[in-house]
Amino acid sequence: MNDSLCGPCARAAGFRKPIPENFYAAADLRAALANYDFGAVFAAVRRQTGLSQLQLADLLGLSQSRVSAVERGKRRLTHVRIVTRLATVLRIPASLLGFPTNQTDMTDNVNAKEVSWLERRDFLSLVTAATVGSSLNPELARLGTLLPGQVEPVTRPRIGAADVDAVEAVTEGFSRSAFAYGGGLCRAAAVTQLHQVRQLEDALASPETRTRLLVAIADLARIAAWNAYDVDDHDVARRFWTYALDTARRADDHPRATDLAVHVLLDMAHQALHLERADEALRLVQLASATAANRKHPVSTITQGHTFSVLGWCRAALGEPEPTRRAIGQAQETYAAADPATTSPWTKFVTNAEINGQQGYSLYLLSLSRPEFAPQAIEKLTSATTTYGAEYERTRAVTLPPLASAQFQAGDIDAAVTTGYDAVKTITGLSSTRGYARLRVLDTVAAPHSGKSEVADLREHIRTAVTTAASSR
Repeated sequence: MNDSLCGPCARAAGFRKPIPENFYAAADLRAALANYDFGAVFAAVRRQTGLSQLQLADLLGLSQSRVSAVERGKRRLTHVRIVTRLATVLRIPASLLGFPTNQTDMTDNVNAKEVSWLERRDFLSLVTAATVGSSLNPELARLGTLLPGQVEPVTRPRIGAADVDAVEAVTEGFSRSAFAYGGGLCRAAAVTQLHQVRQLEDALASPETRTRLLVAIADLARIAAWNAYDVDDHDVARRFWTYALDTARRADDHPRATDLAVHVLLDMAHQALHLERADEALRLVQLASATAANRKHPVSTITQGHTFSVLGWCRAALGEPEPTRRAIGQAQETYAAADPATTSPWTKFVTNAEINGQQGYSLYLLSLSRPEFAPQAIEKLTSATTTYGAEYERTRAVTLPPLASAQFQAGDIDAAVTTGYDAVKTITGLSSTRGYARLRVLDTVAAPHSGKSEVADLREHIRTAVTTAASSR
């Protein structure tokens, strides 16, 4: 690695002693870097160089409070661009951070890592390979090693049905917490649990137990992915989702495996829409439909309806009214055909409120360019937001900004302002950052009405909330 901090620059930064060439070869620092534990690294660097926390913070472009929190283990630094900057300034070898070393420039290496998951051109090919089990993609064999947050596992020589029951119960707890409070609260715990549970694959087990375990691992990886997505860590979310797809495929004999794979692909489409990649989202939904049609076990009726709903979102985001209407109609008919007595427990999140919310979201997306769809969107989204229970507070929170936007599009300014304030209050009370993107859209939709003081005040309230949230990350 090139020395980015020359001698005069180091002295100017406050270094009393330089960082030696083999400084990071120490076992404790290698272990810390492998786990992205920059708290231990910061402390070691400051001991070596004599830098104060404030000096180190200035050097790294961070706040002193953030450096302090990292050293105390209260914050972690995982965003690829921040890691790039730390590695470059502190001369950390790329290999110790798990990055490839066949390029000489650390920034290029780290950016390649980011591109390989969030911007890589062959991402859909990798997802397809994980879904169908192609042996032609060598990355599938090492997906487990690419997951973040590695921990020392507790191994078991033999496992049984009770062990899988416990994994399923823990996953259900993480899911309930995310629906109610946002994914950030249990994100780290879900990642740690996943690394523990993955080790159970090496234990002795009956074929039935092993297949159940694979499904449980895939479901836990899906929850970990969604929690990462919920706090806008999109690169990590994609890794977990891809791992979940590959694991679900290996459990193809299990009746739930197809449903799980389809839900993972729909989650990825949800993320693509959030990132304003409607074409990519549509291709993921199409892959979900193909997966449902070509696996050993059929998907549930509820999952079929959910697939049509997400298809409606994609068509609406692409500005296609008639295909959107068809998808909404297909979803409505399919949901109506579901038998509550035989509905699978893993599809229980699709309540009447959720169905209205899904339909309303499609209509809201259309209303952004076609205001005539706003009244229909308002009807559906109002029904959803008034009937979501406390256990689905996060879902209600992210539904409020689209409702307020549709109210602005329909010209109901008073209702839009009231809903907008409710949206800000609810979103800022969650352990989730995903809703802030929808608040930014609401701010844009409200802009033409800024001549009204109450709208101008709401927009200022939104911008303050968004700025505060961004500065606290």
